[in-house]
Amino acid sequence: MKIRLRLFDVVFLIVFAACVVGSFIFLGKKKSSGANLCVKTPAGRFIYPLDKDTELDFEGVIGHTKVTIKGGQAWVTESACDNKNCIFMGKLSRSTDFVACLPNAVILTVEGDDDEFDALVN
Repeated sequence: MKIRLRLFDVVFLIVFAACVVGSFIFLGKKKSSGANLCVKTPAGRFIYPLDKDTELDFEGVIGHTKVTIKGGQAWVTESACDNKNCIFMGKLSRSTDFVACLPNAVILTVEGDDDEFDALVN
């Protein structure tokens, strides 16, 4: 059995293969998220990039709050408050996420270029 390829078939296969390889190259590149962690404290407002791993310490109303940024996520690791709800609120990575330590007056939010919507209204 002989398979005959016409010129159109060959061109189509080359373009298709180029698209597949190009999409793997495009999707494989690590893109900076462009998102920033915004921390509001009694001392002011501070902004840190989420793509740079670091540990931060902030002075609140009742004591220190320690924040960790690692792997594009941020979370509260230590706090001076009694109930520790801010620690259990989890990790921040999208612009819809926030953590608030109300007794210590420290609020963490994510700002940046997120392509996701948290709600659509008609």
